This record gives sequence, C-alpha cells and structure tokens, in this order.
Amino acid sequence: MTAPAQTKSRPAPRPRPDAYNHYGQKIGSKGERTRQLLIDVTVDLLETHGLRDVSVVDVARAANTSPATFYVYFRGVPEVVLAALETASQTSPELEALLGQDWLAPGAAQHALPFVEAYTALWNRHRTIFRVRNLAAEEGDDRFYKARMQAATPMMGALTEQIARAQAAGLAPSDLSARACAGTILMMLERLAAIGPITHEDQGIGYAALKSAAAYTVAFMLGARG
Repeated sequence: MTAPAQTKSRPAPRPRPDAYNHYGQKIGSKGERTRQLLIDVTVDLLETHGLRDVSVVDVARAANTSPATFYVYFRGVPEVVLAALETASQTSPELEALLGQDWLAPGAAQHALPFVEAYTALWNRHRTIFRVRNLAAEEGDDRFYKARMQAATPMMGALTEQIARAQAAGLAPSDLSARACAGTILMMLERLAAIGPITHEDQGIGYAALKSAAAYTVAFMLGARG
C-alpha cells in the first residue's frame, strides 16, 4: 500500500505530565509528538483505506519512523484509533446549549435545525475515525463498541431528559422508552452525518432536505410544536 507523502497540518499536541506509553513508561514532550504523529498519519491512511488494510509498517513508513518505534507507543493500528477517539468528542458547548433550551416553549421547534446542523458538522470533523469506530463496533469489537457508547453518553442523557419532559407534558407518547427514543435520534443523526456529504442532489433528496426532515423528527420527539 502506498503511504501519503505527508500528513495534514494539525495543531501540535500539548505535553501531558501524566503521559505514558503502553509499557507504563512515562514519556516527555518529544515522545508525545511522536505518539501524536503516529495518530495523525494513521487517521490520514484510514481516510482511503479500511482498518484491516492499514498495517503497522504502513503507519511507520508514513511517519518516517520504524515499526519498532511504533510498538513503543501502540500494540497495533486499532489501538491508535482508540487513542484518537479519546480526543474526538460527539458533544460541544454549542450542542449542549441548543439541547438544553426549553423545548416545550412556544417557537422552540426553530432550534431543531441548528441542532441537527451542529451535530452533523461536529461528527464530520471526526468522520474518519467515527466511521472506522462504528464499523469495528458493528463487527463485534467490544473496545470500539464501548468507545461508541461512551462518546454518545452526554447527548443520550440530555435527549432522554428532554423527551421525558415532553412525555410528562403529554407531547410525546408515554408508552415509549425515553432512552430508546434518544438512541434512535442519535442513530438517525449519525447516519445522516455519515451519508450527507455524499448525497447527490440529482437523486431528488439533497443534504439540506434530509437535515430538515431530521430536524422535524427531533422537534416532534422533544415536544416542540411551534
């Protein structure tokens, strides 16, 4: 496999005073830079290749280092992805503010589309590793399943709370599980984020139309009616 000539420009990582390699050895700022470089080139390679198609040799070559150096920091390529996921959030202050509004207030439905826009934009900033994570989780890798569930927890909790409020107000079906409804919304938004950028307008269903439909579903489930 041909490795990319260079990685995309990314901010330099901040040295962590408690950073260790997988042997339990403390690493300094130089080690942190090397570790981050291995993460960056792995993500770059995964933009065009599947997880099983990227080898340690590929990563080491792209980082201009050796497999021996790679193994100082990671046991394998899946562990690099798991490390990348540690700093890729599926929530943000903007999303939390949008979701934390009173969805039962008049006119609250207008906030649904900005919420959908913000969520899909955030997801797509990390789309490569989220895509790899989700595929690995669906194939039965428990490590990636746990990473996926952990990343979804903040939004899952906030959505569940708002749906429960809508149920208590008689604006959402009380016989449904609020948590199951929250999970369904997140699955819809993840799928929308994943396929949206490759949606073709000539198919009659563009990305904007899909986001508008998703926003209607979100507003309805959260009890916003106008």
